[in-house]
Amino acid sequence: MNDEIGAGIVEAIREPYRLSINATAAPLGNGHINQTVLVHDNEQSLVAQRINTFVFHDPGALVHNARVIRSHLQRKGNAPKVVRHLAGDDGSYLHGPGGDVRVLEYIPGSLSIEVLESNEQAFEAAFTYAGFSRGLSDLDPGKLIIVIPDFHNPSMRYHLFLEALQDARVTQIEACRDDIKFVESTGSLIVEWQSLMDGLPVRICHNDCKINNVLINPDDGKALAVIDLDTSMPGYLMTDFGDLVRTCCNPEAEDSTLLERVNARPEVFTALARGYLKGLEGVILQEEIDSLVPGALMVCFIQGVRFLTDFLGDNQYYSVDYPSHNLDRARNQFQLFRSLQTRESELRSISTSNALMGRD
Repeated sequence: MNDEIGAGIVEAIREPYRLSINATAAPLGNGHINQTVLVHDNEQSLVAQRINTFVFHDPGALVHNARVIRSHLQRKGNAPKVVRHLAGDDGSYLHGPGGDVRVLEYIPGSLSIEVLESNEQAFEAAFTYAGFSRGLSDLDPGKLIIVIPDFHNPSMRYHLFLEALQDARVTQIEACRDDIKFVESTGSLIVEWQSLMDGLPVRICHNDCKINNVLINPDDGKALAVIDLDTSMPGYLMTDFGDLVRTCCNPEAEDSTLLERVNARPEVFTALARGYLKGLEGVILQEEIDSLVPGALMVCFIQGVRFLTDFLGDNQYYSVDYPSHNLDRARNQFQLFRSLQTRESELRSISTSNALMGRD
């Protein structure tokens, strides 16, 4: 993110948040979609974000959903905290000429983890996301706006891949021919996953359960808040758990090209299963427990498909640092999928044993 973007965000919120001429902005996080800065102005610190309206066509829907979720969770004594949206002096939550800039509270002293460092962190993240869905289990899903239809629909994602392949330039196809063959040879699993998902109860899910979307207290390792509620909407527990596996089990960053090091660590999976099932004890159904491992496989594969689709389409969706960035991300995810697939029986046993422990 360049200085001009940060300055533009600050200017959009200067008047409604009474920022002085000395207010500064620095990039915050490494999200692929929105542009986020941490604004400092004397004693005041705010998180400001320009929403990517190519991805999120209705910024107001994001604000609406986040406020409904926060209001509901506030009434639950043991539910995770979520970062709140802050209105300006004019009462508005969206600012700037495009109405695409918002402000969120800043939690000082919090830590966002990019690559998992311990099994304890995996447990805490899983337990926190489980608590998020548990706390929303009695909220009518109809009160939330569907911000991205079919967000975790594997059939739709595969269809978009085929469309991108048909329209892609020859040079793009040549660069990833082996990856395309892998997707096409594995695509038969799409029907199986879709059928499984269609038989599960609809839950309100976070839908982006990355390790870095839980803010941690660096002193005790406990969760302080859940952030990035943009895709929080009706969904399925199997995909939330799948996202946890995708972002925690891999010892490498998701764009690492050291594929020989990409490995689904079973000890991390065990911590995730233990935390997730404990957090949803008494709420999660047996068919949902049975869907967790397939969910991990599906999310890793489909995320790779999404990266590959974006590469074929000249990187319109995810921000990239170099032309083949999305291709590197796709290969990383496909390798993680392969690692999970070789351990599928072991991982199913881990999920089952942790579910049984929770019933003792």
